[in-house]
Amino acid sequence: MVSAQGVADESCPPGAIAVGPGAAIQTAVDGAGEGAAFCLLTGIHRMQVIRPKRGQSFHGQKHAILNGSRLLTAFGREGRFWVASGQDQRGNRGGECADESPACTFPEGFFIDDRSLSQVLSKERVEAGRFYFDYASGRIFFVDDPTGHKVEATVAAFAFDSAAPNVLIRNVTVEKYSSVAGKGAIQGKAGPGWVVENCEVRLNSGAGIVIGTDGRVRGCNVHQNGQLGIAGQGKDILIENNRIWENNTHGFDFKWEAGGVKVVVSDGVVFRGNHVHDNVGPGLWCDIECRNVVYEGNLVERNHDAGIFHEISYKAIIRDNVLRYNGFGHRKWFWGPEVLVAASQDVEVYGNRLTIAAGGCGIVLADQSRRMKGGGRYKTRDNLVRDNQMKFEGAACAGGASDVQPGDENFSVITDGNNVFDGNVYRVSGTSEPARFVWGHEIFDWDGMRRAGPEQNGILITE
Repeated sequence: MVSAQGVADESCPPGAIAVGPGAAIQTAVDGAGEGAAFCLLTGIHRMQVIRPKRGQSFHGQKHAILNGSRLLTAFGREGRFWVASGQDQRGNRGGECADESPACTFPEGFFIDDRSLSQVLSKERVEAGRFYFDYASGRIFFVDDPTGHKVEATVAAFAFDSAAPNVLIRNVTVEKYSSVAGKGAIQGKAGPGWVVENCEVRLNSGAGIVIGTDGRVRGCNVHQNGQLGIAGQGKDILIENNRIWENNTHGFDFKWEAGGVKVVVSDGVVFRGNHVHDNVGPGLWCDIECRNVVYEGNLVERNHDAGIFHEISYKAIIRDNVLRYNGFGHRKWFWGPEVLVAASQDVEVYGNRLTIAAGGCGIVLADQSRRMKGGGRYKTRDNLVRDNQMKFEGAACAGGASDVQPGDENFSVITDGNNVFDGNVYRVSGTSEPARFVWGHEIFDWDGMRRAGPEQNGILITE
């Protein structure tokens, strides 16, 4: 596992067209044409919106920042509130919020000294660290004293967005864009072959980065974005050697879509060497008809939902990852384990090292007889879980769990669908609670699990 370099102190390539802070980057893009290289000079390039052309590349000098917000300097008073007037920005709403953050779908962000305040739905709910945007009057209400502080409100919806192929974005910081749910401050989903490399992408409202077919995200530091760190859809996607942390700051419902990384409807995806931690949601997640996916060599820790989540999808390999202390925000039934393979088939899980907090689960296959859009059911079958090391700080918990009623065609798919658990090592404390080994519809202790069929060569070690 390689730590993300993020933005580096390096020069732009020879011949790149220099663009300084305050200059219109899009004007340079349009004037230069396809294949041009641009050097974004050190400083803050504020409220820039860029639609790249085919083959263009954008290189930042160290500390070149694309900032999607407006700097606010004039404030009034209204009772207990500070007021910023003249705010006419209004983005599209989207997504589903967690109960405790019902304003998450508003993409407008508000910052004091680079600290994101949480939006609330009425002035009465405003307190320290919160703001209310009265869209009808164009005013932002807050109570934190702005005197002597940097205050910013997001305006631009994205830094980069186009369907042009083969765009390179390198060594740039992208921050404080009001990207909507499901879209990125760097929005490359429609453009094949986008590469985002050694960038820092932070404090944006929706996703930080979204890529499509032949997309690459390498060596980036992606953090504290409102919904997701990285998203993707397409063929041949690589997400490698990034640090992805503390995303979903706006409080989206992570059972809907939020957290570290989510890729959907894709074929040929590699998640390699990433450090994915402290995201409010799953760590690495491939959902809906993902095929030929590899998760390898990642360090995934302290995410609120499953560390690695392969859902309603197909062939995948999950190998040689380190996972620890994931899933603490979603622990009903067998949800939120370190590794979750749900309604998926032909997945191999091997060579992983897991540390599981008390109350958590290690590796779980789950089946709910979920419907396919075209008819039929997704089936959790033909999965192999072998040679993994699991250390439990509480009771052991792992296996294949069915939440399907009698008479359903999937009722016995866990036990009769060629799912194999074998050769895994489970380490537990001698004082832990009774184990929760699940197979089908039944929960067993270690001996019962082995009598049911799995783990004929597995080992339970009491320490």
